[in-house]
Amino acid sequence: MISVASAGLHSQLKNSGPGSLFFVVRALMCLVTACVLSACGRPADTVSVNFSGPTMGTDFRITVILPAEREPQPLLDLLTNRLQQIEQRMSTYIDDSEVSRFNRAAAGQPVTLSDDTANVVRQAQDIAKLSGGYFDITVAALVNAWGFGPDGAITVRPEAELLEGLRASVGYSHLKLDGDQLSKTIDGVTIDLSAIAKGYAVDELSKLLAQQRVTDYLIDIGGELKARGVNIDRQLWRVGIERPEMLGGIAKVVELDSLAIATSGDYRNFLEIDGERFSHTIDPLTASPVLHRLALVSVLAEQASEADALATALLAMGEDKARRFAKQHELSVYLVIRQANTDSYEEFMTPGFAQRIQSHGIQ
Repeated sequence: MISVASAGLHSQLKNSGPGSLFFVVRALMCLVTACVLSACGRPADTVSVNFSGPTMGTDFRITVILPAEREPQPLLDLLTNRLQQIEQRMSTYIDDSEVSRFNRAAAGQPVTLSDDTANVVRQAQDIAKLSGGYFDITVAALVNAWGFGPDGAITVRPEAELLEGLRASVGYSHLKLDGDQLSKTIDGVTIDLSAIAKGYAVDELSKLLAQQRVTDYLIDIGGELKARGVNIDRQLWRVGIERPEMLGGIAKVVELDSLAIATSGDYRNFLEIDGERFSHTIDPLTASPVLHRLALVSVLAEQASEADALATALLAMGEDKARRFAKQHELSVYLVIRQANTDSYEEFMTPGFAQRIQSHGIQ
């Protein structure tokens, strides 16, 4: 489906996914927005094209600036085919994916991975070591036990004995990656790449667009974003970060220039059991959902996969460790921290992140 819309739709901020708010288009479609020279400062033969559709249990939204004569459908086909390829390889919901095959394998039985999955596992292991285990793709069994995995939501808190048993199979040191061969050192180890795969997919689509000679674009997959060049108004791409206490409200607006941003928060994806609220972020070191005052983490990085994984790691760390880690490794980070016994929030950001801010803090 291709339709024409008024200029400026591409810059509209809309609440659309965990920890982020972008774009309006929901169904799988191309939305072409013409822009005249007098209104936008660009040639009349330049258009803004928005692609949107489902992927990886969420949605993708991509805005590209193209010559008016270029047919957008072939580009959309390339992008969606690449997304389907990555999802087929890494999903825990697809029975014959590489991840699912590994999860069923016995200890010492190597599973052959594609370059995609091997690259993601390799980067995940590097960030696991860097973060001291706060990012760990072997946490899959615990994620599922707490109701956030393929088995679906739970209504009763997991028994301590069950969690302790599952905890024995959690730990990135139980994985052995040798080239394209991935194996586990003990039975019961399973992996879940959801905290890094969407970021990887963003990076891969960015490469694909570059190969197709598209120089101006903004990619969003489930709140993991990457931008290059300028929008139809010849301005750097700007994206919003949500206010945790006001869904749909904007705390910050950030300019992206050949950068990616990922946001993790505990205020959208959670479950309640007997009136107690549990975050979807599982601390691999305690085998339980995180319990601290850190409500939101945003990370800027050149690679969306790195930003994606680091945002998860920092959220698992909690406010004090996250501050120290961000400073120690000179990360571009924004934290929103709940104030004890109040409805107010504290903000923390590193200098690298502050340079990109285009709005004032939480009011």
